[in-house]
Amino acid sequence: MPLTDISSVTDEAKNLVNFLQEVLDRIVVVYGSYNMPVPSRQYFTMATPTVDCEQISVSFTQMYIGTPGDEATEPRRCSDPRTATIQVQVARAVPVAQGNGNPPSAADIQAGATVAALDAWILIESASGLDTWAETGPYGLGVIATVDADPPEGGFQTTRLTLTMAIP
Repeated sequence: MPLTDISSVTDEAKNLVNFLQEVLDRIVVVYGSYNMPVPSRQYFTMATPTVDCEQISVSFTQMYIGTPGDEATEPRRCSDPRTATIQVQVARAVPVAQGNGNPPSAADIQAGATVAALDAWILIESASGLDTWAETGPYGLGVIATVDADPPEGGFQTTRLTLTMAIP
């Protein structure tokens, strides 16, 4: 089945698409600034990504009218900022049990954890570079950022930045 033809969609409707791509691009640049290898599979998606190889992805969680952290206890004007919650996930291969059923060595487990810890630090540091989309001044409306890691599954471990920020 062919994908929907979006060639005539106006640029105004592409704000979320452009936002997701820009976040991905900026994260990759931050990784480069630390000389940290980034997986070659890089994309954004509108759902939780399937982890079947090493990859970096940006996934959409939700969007609302209001500023980051706004609990929306009162109605908002439609002209208020749009805010999105997204997840940036970096999936890396990790040591697994050997063919004979022996577990990976402690050194191998720690080596995999070291890579995940580097990913966690770089992801949280990247959040500061994502609050700069303001027409006035050096900063935007602020961000909410947390980092966590999933347990290894299927030979991969995912380190995830959950980010709530205004869409420029």
